[in-house]
Amino acid sequence: MKGKIRVPLRNLACPKCGDFFEDIGKKGFVCPNCLTQPDRYYLDVHFRGKRVRVFCDKQGVALDSYERAFDLLAHINYEISDHSFDPSRYVRSEQKEFYVMNLCERFLDFKIASIAPSYQKDYRRMINIAKDYFKTTDIRELQRKIHIINFKEHLEKTFNLSGKSIKNILDLFKTFLNYCRNDIEVINIVPAFPEIDLTPFNCKWVLEDEKIALFELVPDEHKPIFAFLMLQGCRPSEVRALKVKNVNLERQHITIMATFSSRTYREKRKGRRSKAVTVPIHSELQGYITDRVKNNLPEAFIFVNPRTGCYYSLDTLDRTWAKVREKANLDKGVRLYDASRHSVVSTLCKNGTSSYKASKLIGVGTKMIEERYAHSMAEDLRPDLERLSLNRQQTVSKNVKTNEN
Repeated sequence: MKGKIRVPLRNLACPKCGDFFEDIGKKGFVCPNCLTQPDRYYLDVHFRGKRVRVFCDKQGVALDSYERAFDLLAHINYEISDHSFDPSRYVRSEQKEFYVMNLCERFLDFKIASIAPSYQKDYRRMINIAKDYFKTTDIRELQRKIHIINFKEHLEKTFNLSGKSIKNILDLFKTFLNYCRNDIEVINIVPAFPEIDLTPFNCKWVLEDEKIALFELVPDEHKPIFAFLMLQGCRPSEVRALKVKNVNLERQHITIMATFSSRTYREKRKGRRSKAVTVPIHSELQGYITDRVKNNLPEAFIFVNPRTGCYYSLDTLDRTWAKVREKANLDKGVRLYDASRHSVVSTLCKNGTSSYKASKLIGVGTKMIEERYAHSMAEDLRPDLERLSLNRQQTVSKNVKTNEN
């Protein structure tokens, strides 16, 4: 084999008698008096005209026995013949640069500023889960799907997580690997990721009569913003961020182009690819909005908490909704989001609005409407379904009517 197994200078002498260890071939280094062996070795390999000294394997484990050193030398010889030998993978000082845990920290520093403030805590938590699992694993070794499958199984066994949460962690780790490949170019491929079985989206919503009754329970001072939520179907975080400059009174349109992430105002809607969306203003809201626009500067918020004179906080909306829900004896699982956004879309779809139009009104993709609000569209299929029958007389009757037409 190419290369030699050697003992570091500080380990050349036997710790018991002080004599030097002797190299006796396949048995390695042994003290002739005490028959002890060194507890540290290194490999001396000449590669492409340079001397490479290897003190540990790719996982950073020290060569603490002759057998471990011999096996590693055999593996390095295989890599040399296979033209895949990379000395930096065996040099501890250079290995650290490729540790997953270190690259995760670098990724966070690069990415965190672009993440919505309300999501940053979860983002850090998910990255830390991956960092704690892979630790000193060399990123260049993560080339097979089995590594990701093992990580997924670890998440399932260690944490009490839903399928959606596990998918979010894996998706974020995939983003991290793409960063390693595309941005800092330390890997060449991203391994395939396993599919995650998700529980179907459970959309909660309230009927129109229920919504009217709930709205009547809202304190008068908060009715304007609740009316907008329940009639327009916008996200609460986007309604809180609406400003006078977003309103076009001439066309009676309003453009949703910003959101609040926690208490941070952001000139961007929620979602990585979300764009500004312009929607008509409901006739029942036009009076209030017109008054706000005509009597305030462009940067003023449309909806202001009368008690503070400032924009609405999410806590204020949640507390108000909790009281309304309690008065109405409504299930605690029904959120304001369900009684507003979900209910608006569900009612529209139930009343025959196409998924395309509904998607434009709330600024999401048509596919999401079709997947999440299928319950509202089910009744539209009833007339078509009733055309089928196992009753011969009824079937003949229908055929006759069809032929007559």
